[in-house]
Parts: sequence; structure tokens; C-alpha cells
Amino acid sequence: MAGAVQDVGMRVVVIESIPLILGGLRSALEEDGITVAAATHDPQTGVRAVRQEKPDVVLVDLDLPGRAGTRLLQQLRRQYPAPRLIASVSPERDDDSLLLTTLLAGATGYLLKTAETVDLLRTVRAVQRGYVTLGPRAGGELSALLTRLAEVDGTLPFPVLTDREREVLRLVSLGYGNRRIAQELFISEKTVRNYVSAILPKIHVSSRLEAIVSARLAGLETAGPGTGSAGT
Repeated sequence: MAGAVQDVGMRVVVIESIPLILGGLRSALEEDGITVAAATHDPQTGVRAVRQEKPDVVLVDLDLPGRAGTRLLQQLRRQYPAPRLIASVSPERDDDSLLLTTLLAGATGYLLKTAETVDLLRTVRAVQRGYVTLGPRAGGELSALLTRLAEVDGTLPFPVLTDREREVLRLVSLGYGNRRIAQELFISEKTVRNYVSAILPKIHVSSRLEAIVSARLAGLETAGPGTGSAGT
């Protein structure tokens, strides 16, 4: 298959609690030429596999008891920031709050367990290349959420930030690089980097991508320059 040639070298770890689904995921990936470095139903075995195998992508089951799936995403993102994370969930658990929690926990892919094989493979490849991939249904839900958040009158996104930090974050959420932001705000690139470094811990994220997702979920990219009360 074309994918088998295209994806030589991609390594995936699969953590899935249901043996039948685990086997199906492994077969689908391997049949398309993607190396499954480990496939396990046990979360901590999966964490060890991520540490040992250094995969490109980790597929994480959200249907673990309690909030174990979300906590597993957070643990992997905190301890092993290099792999891309995809969260998979059964349709009966798929809702707005879980999607938001999943994205903020560090996943850049969101996949229903009933997805067709072609959608699974497309998601794995896209996430490995650095794209945020939610699938058509989840993407539509997120768009609706963003619209609702943007329409909340009088809400100040990220009140912990100063006006200048909020404006930097707004430009980051639009996809601007440091040079473009520096030009927009008439400051140096070093100053932009300093602002970004200060912003990330304030909004409880660890990467620029997570900051973009968080800012967009808050509707910040739809706000005009200088939105909010005076800051320092």
C-alpha cells in the first residue's frame, strides 16, 4: 500500500483497555506499514513502553475507569513531551466537556472508537506531522463551543494576564510567529519570547500548541486588540 512506503519509520504505542479493540487497532496500523512498538491494556505498562520505545505517536484510551484516561494523557505530556498524543473514546462518552478536557490535557488528536480504519490512519499520520486532528463530528462540536464562548458578553479571557500578555496570546492563537508578533506590537523578538515564557505557566499549559488551543477555546482569537481591563 502507498501508506506502507510513506510511513516507514513511524512508531506508535497503543494503550487500550478492551482487548478486541486493541487487537483491531494494532492490525490496522501494522497492515498499513506503521510500526506498533507496543500495544497494551495496562496504562502503566504503556507509560513504560513510551519511555523505552520513544514512539512518534501514542494512542490513549479515554474509557479507563474514572478519569484515568485523562490523567494518563496528562502524565504522558508531562513526562514525555515528544510523542504526539491521540485520545480515543467510545461514542457514548463523547461530549463537549470531554473533548475540551482532552485537548487541554495535551492530546492533539481525538478519535471515536467506531471510526473507520481510513480515519484512524489519517488521524495518526496527521498528528505525527504536527496537525491538530479532531475528526468531523468533534471538529463541529468544537466550532460550536468556540462560537458560544466568543458570544459570552463581558467575559474577560485569562484575567490572570496583563493586557499586553493577553494581546501576545491573542496573536499566538492566530498562528503568528515571534517575528510577526514583534512587528505587530513594535517590540523585539526577545521580548515576545519572554512574554510567551511568562504566559504559559499563567494559563497552565506547557507548550505553544496547548496555548493556541486554550486561547481558541476561550474565544481569544475573536477578540479585538486591547480587549479587557487595564493591566500592567
